[in-house]
Amino acid sequence: MQLEKRDLYRFPWSGNDNPIGWLEVTDKCNTYCRGCYRINGMQGHKSLEQIKEEVQLLKRWRNCDNISIAGGEPLIHPEILDVVAYIRSLGMKPLILTNGIKLEHDRQLMVALKKAGAIGFTFHIDSEQNRPHWKGKTETELFELRQHYADMAHSVGGLFVSFGMTVYPGNIDFVPEMVRWANKNIDRVHGLVMITFRNAMESAYDYFAGGQRIVPDTSYVVDEEAPPEAYLTSQDVCAKIQEHFPHYAPAAYMGGTQTEDKMTWLVGAQVGSQHKMYGSVGARMMELFQVYYHLKNGAYVVYTPSNKIPKIAFLLGAVDKGIRKTFAGLWREIVRNPLELFRPLYMQSIGIIQAPDMLEDGRVDMCESCPDMTVWDGKLVHSCRMDEWRLYGSYVTAQPRQQATISVDSIPVADAKEKSAEVVGK
Repeated sequence: MQLEKRDLYRFPWSGNDNPIGWLEVTDKCNTYCRGCYRINGMQGHKSLEQIKEEVQLLKRWRNCDNISIAGGEPLIHPEILDVVAYIRSLGMKPLILTNGIKLEHDRQLMVALKKAGAIGFTFHIDSEQNRPHWKGKTETELFELRQHYADMAHSVGGLFVSFGMTVYPGNIDFVPEMVRWANKNIDRVHGLVMITFRNAMESAYDYFAGGQRIVPDTSYVVDEEAPPEAYLTSQDVCAKIQEHFPHYAPAAYMGGTQTEDKMTWLVGAQVGSQHKMYGSVGARMMELFQVYYHLKNGAYVVYTPSNKIPKIAFLLGAVDKGIRKTFAGLWREIVRNPLELFRPLYMQSIGIIQAPDMLEDGRVDMCESCPDMTVWDGKLVHSCRMDEWRLYGSYVTAQPRQQATISVDSIPVADAKEKSAEVVGK
């Protein structure tokens, strides 16, 4: 079913008032993920002083509620604890985006990161990674590893935990399994992030930077010898989830910068217990939460360390039809099983991100009010395109490649009468 934007809440975030600041502390990584936007090890670890300058810029110009600490792999930065502590000292929430390899056998590092001020982790685990000891595992087999990290963080306590995966045509059928696993672990998994795979630079275009034609060398250039790949949209992933989980409904979105029908970020929040899922919040609830948090704290919000919700929250069903429907499902279950009244309820988000698309005329359709802007050379740039700045000093522009053609009208042809005379003369 096609989603209608009028039924969803459009996030009010902007370039200068955005809940997220994206901080890359290193471009080094201890694994390889297909679809990565970053060239591994081109510049190495940033100094702590440079990191502090970038954090200050993000705080000043983005009005961030949280700083997403990324890379590369941020946990291999030798001063990661100092980075986390500094962000926390400025009143922002440090969230670490990691593949988890450094934490797999080091619970004490997770404890130390929490003590330094980290509010939690988003673990990127999927079958297309070149992960030590797990390479070649299916998405289903990787649930063992995901469970390990979820249980570890739960044992430490008080941490936000979400799991991300890149969605390709080859693994989209595993998305419902991912949701089912997360639902069973709703007490320790706060959310899921699904990112649809893109090669941002197609081979059918000519590319330019600084007025000069270039042969792009970013990590997201299409191999001309590779077969063409179908690209999924955020609505494709949403539809796959809803096939198996009718209770799930997205509530908010961000659009594209070039097209009116694209949903670059599509976000929903499920409500349930460890026993059963009951429904999803609606657009009005999303709006109230964003507006209330902004009025109270002066910034918009994405991540909160706790996902427990009190049952009194169902009073918001007076203004939100998603909450009303969810409460009705909960009440029916309580009638059948009164013990459900005493089980804690949780909220679990599912965010679906449709990465940049190259349009036929060469324009790039980016995420409206991009939440993942980062700092490059003292200015804010899109994190998914920062390698263009690192390589060429500017964004790369594209033009559809001109095919060499010969027009019949351009071929000089002698006058027909002159031709005839020449023939007769012979």
